Amino acid sequence: MTGPTAVGVDVGATKAMATLVAPDASVLAREIVETPAADVPGVLQAMHDVAEAVLDPSAVAIGVGAAGLVELGTGRMRYAPNIAWRDVDLHQPLAPLGLPTFIDNDCTTATFGELVAGAGRGTGHLLYVGVGTGIGGGIVMDGRVQRGAYGFAGEIGHIVVEPDGPVCGCGNRGCWETVASGSAVTRLGHERMGIDGYSVVDAARHRDADALGILRDVGTRLGEGIAGLVNVLDPELVIVGGGAAASAGDLLLEPARRAFGATVEGAGHRPDVGIVPATLGADGAAVGAALWALEEVR
Repeated sequence: MTGPTAVGVDVGATKAMATLVAPDASVLAREIVETPAADVPGVLQAMHDVAEAVLDPSAVAIGVGAAGLVELGTGRMRYAPNIAWRDVDLHQPLAPLGLPTFIDNDCTTATFGELVAGAGRGTGHLLYVGVGTGIGGGIVMDGRVQRGAYGFAGEIGHIVVEPDGPVCGCGNRGCWETVASGSAVTRLGHERMGIDGYSVVDAARHRDADALGILRDVGTRLGEGIAGLVNVLDPELVIVGGGAAASAGDLLLEPARRAFGATVEGAGHRPDVGIVPATLGADGAAVGAALWALEEVR
């Protein structure tokens, strides 16, 4: 192995994953554990453990992508809708590893990864939509990832689309992620078929009509939401990543593309906006965090 590497950590409501990443975005090592979302010390310990497991003498920095409102410049998790994090210092558990550490929102780091090493290379304006337990986002304008005034930009999953809809992890009702994420697939799977989200996707691959209907309904809501964001942001490209999107693939993306075409403003009078899967897949947030950390230490 030659040249510097970085550790990238992706921590969310269901898992903590660490990767050792080379400057060309290749993953040299990987460690993953489940996270106890209601146990803050347990999640912080999981962050430390996975990062330590992949640490190598070639590593010069650590990057972290965490699900929630990460304050710009401080690395403090101010609030997370699907983890019991409230004003938590995410630097602290990684400090014993002795490397410069850079912390941001997980979809922001995934956006950076796709911009520099994935489906967004060469794109000046893009929207990243991360579809997992919930929905997160990332915005690129003029070739730069946008973080907003406080670091909280891209929280697209918490736009209310059904005021009397399902309760969201953030406490509101009817957020976009309650009807268009992996959690929505799971909820409809229980309601309609008595199975979980993973089983819905598996059944849909075997052409089960009810399972295909669930993914069609969730994909439709996904595409409608993307259309609204494209109306606002005017990107060249929409990249869809996250674990749920990677698992369901075109079973989710095809109905999303159809709904997008039917609802975006002026569909026949504007340049086409592609909706494509993330190249970095489920590794996107961790790899993007590592690449961002490498750039920062340069």
